[in-house]
Amino acid sequence: MSKRALIVLAAALLGAGFAFAALDARAQHVANTATVTIDTSADARVADVVAFRENFMAVDHAYSPAARAEAQRRLTALKNNAGAISQAYFELELSRIVALADNGHTAAFPWPRAARYNRIPLRLAAFGEDFYVVRTPTQNGDLLGARLTAIDGHDIAQLRTASRSLMGGVNGWRDRFANYLFESPEQLHALDLAADAASATYTFQTTNGQSIERRFDGDAVDAAHASANPGRFLYPQTIDGEGEWRALMPAASAPWSMQAPDERFRWRNAPEIDGIVLELRQNNDAANETIAQALTRFERAIADNRPRNLVLDMRMNSGGDLNTTRDFVQSLPARVPGRIFVLTSPWTFSAAISTTGYLKQTAPDRVTIVGEQVGDRLQFFAEGAPETLPNSHLMVLAARERHDYVTGCEGFTDCHGNVVRNPIRVPNLDVQIAAPWTIEAYAAGRDPGMEAIAAVLR
Repeated sequence: MSKRALIVLAAALLGAGFAFAALDARAQHVANTATVTIDTSADARVADVVAFRENFMAVDHAYSPAARAEAQRRLTALKNNAGAISQAYFELELSRIVALADNGHTAAFPWPRAARYNRIPLRLAAFGEDFYVVRTPTQNGDLLGARLTAIDGHDIAQLRTASRSLMGGVNGWRDRFANYLFESPEQLHALDLAADAASATYTFQTTNGQSIERRFDGDAVDAAHASANPGRFLYPQTIDGEGEWRALMPAASAPWSMQAPDERFRWRNAPEIDGIVLELRQNNDAANETIAQALTRFERAIADNRPRNLVLDMRMNSGGDLNTTRDFVQSLPARVPGRIFVLTSPWTFSAAISTTGYLKQTAPDRVTIVGEQVGDRLQFFAEGAPETLPNSHLMVLAARERHDYVTGCEGFTDCHGNVVRNPIRVPNLDVQIAAPWTIEAYAAGRDPGMEAIAAVLR
């Protein structure tokens, strides 16, 4: 795939902003199956380091002076050792250098990288700080719901530290993408976390407390089931190319919020809360509906049904364009007479955080945040175009402009223009009613967030 094609692909993945979990399934399939010629020579790697310095490091504004100095030191070491390392290590070390910025939007995209390396037939997802099996082929069905405790003798604390070194931002956000490392013996081996690049021994604790060790071979990089992002694996419905796989949560008993994964904008009447639930899974247009059309549908539903209370579910929304929803959410307090709840999670990122901030700012005493902490801080850097390195094709994104939702960007000259013109000033977006999606609730097909809201209104 050409550099231009990869950039076009990145734009399709990101929409109008930065949306990790709102990946278009077709674009994700292309990202995982397209033939990309990788030049692994020492000269090619040196050229990639030069391009990385000029086109990424030179324009990203998120690094502190100390982090930038450390990044430059490690880049020099990587360049000097370019002929003595594996391709996997080269790409992972570049990803760790990106992550030194400690900024969620300063990113080395994990899915194009992971698509080039092997992957075991098992899917893991984060619940709290632990990782559980949520999908597996039928023959390993006894592992569904089991907690990962070690890989090749490396305990989960060591594994978690390693995976967090590949992404920036808060730990909850970093953990959303740990499976890309944990499921790949080839990548684990490059970081000295697996003895063999072809396979590894995984240790799990099952729901009844039993410890199970099982060795898995990594599938070839063109395996059909590599075509979904980690957020999609949480939905229990079958994924294209999955074959005889099972999900921990039975699709037949999935709560409403875990149904219809391909529908990006949804609503339902919710008599249990005398209200309506609106679900935004991204902040940019979907394949079959623009977000403007969806918001018009929502407005009509509110007008027709006259709900007393309203829930805005942002738990699986990792962003897009913050301008698309601002006017809509600011109008919500005038549209419903009762309480407004916003459901958030570590997947709630970028423009989804902006949207939550605009709503909370509009009616701070009437808007209640429920669930888990959002996936980023309220002061961060964003806004940039993806850069594809010429030989490894690692895709990185520099963050060029400040977002500050605590002060409304007051006193700064480097803020993103849209948040200068339409500032957000909220002291925090802390969870007011904790309702984490535990592995127990998930396996049982329960929705803790909606349960908590119903309990409060009772």
